[in-house]
Amino acid sequence: MNNEKFGKFISEARKEKNLTQKELAKQLNVTDKAVSKWERGKSYPDISLLEPLGKALDVSVIELLKSKKTDKKENETLILNAINLYKKEFKKKTRKLLIYINAFFLFVLALIFIIWKINQPKYSKDHAFTQFYIPYTSNIKGELDVMKYINLSPDFAIGANQYGYAVFINPDRAFQRLVKDYQKGIQLIKKEFKLPKLNKNNFTKYEIYGAQVTMGSEEEKKEARLVSSILDIYENSFDINTLDKMIFN
Repeated sequence: MNNEKFGKFISEARKEKNLTQKELAKQLNVTDKAVSKWERGKSYPDISLLEPLGKALDVSVIELLKSKKTDKKENETLILNAINLYKKEFKKKTRKLLIYINAFFLFVLALIFIIWKINQPKYSKDHAFTQFYIPYTSNIKGELDVMKYINLSPDFAIGANQYGYAVFINPDRAFQRLVKDYQKGIQLIKKEFKLPKLNKNNFTKYEIYGAQVTMGSEEEKKEARLVSSILDIYENSFDINTLDKMIFN
């Protein structure tokens, strides 16, 4: 904005309105000396005075900034250009913000997943299936009826670990099958002993309490005891330290 051009413009606009410098100054709550300095190009009005100055001189702020009269069409074009520029900048900033928000949520989800993974109980390699479970042979412990569980579902196929204890050949599949097929028994244990939802972090509590249920129908109690016996085999896939953490947490 050229100071001399600006001064000349407001001087001419003031005279067109038949206003003295003093009268204009009074409308703007400034001194007539201030108005004189503006018109002589010695200083500019404060930005907060542009709108009231424009109203007093019957010109737009755009005309003040351009220091010349513009037609309505030109003013509309300038305003539209300003709006479009604002929209473009807003879209650009919004897009950037969305990228940052999405990146943040992905980071949080990844962090939650990592923490969940870390806290998931891990099967012990030393307790994994290594041999068939045949009672009274080799180092096999107990007299478990493996066919009873296989008849329930092939997912409950049982073998033995190196220590001779019965383990599910695929413990993950066995646990999933248990949760899917035996909800009545699971819910009975949960309700009677006020336990959180069954998961791999708290299954030992369902194993312990499943054999102690007193509520529910005979069918539900029978299923709860079956849940307990399946989890009794399931726990053999974990080492003692992992089981201790699950029991006492």
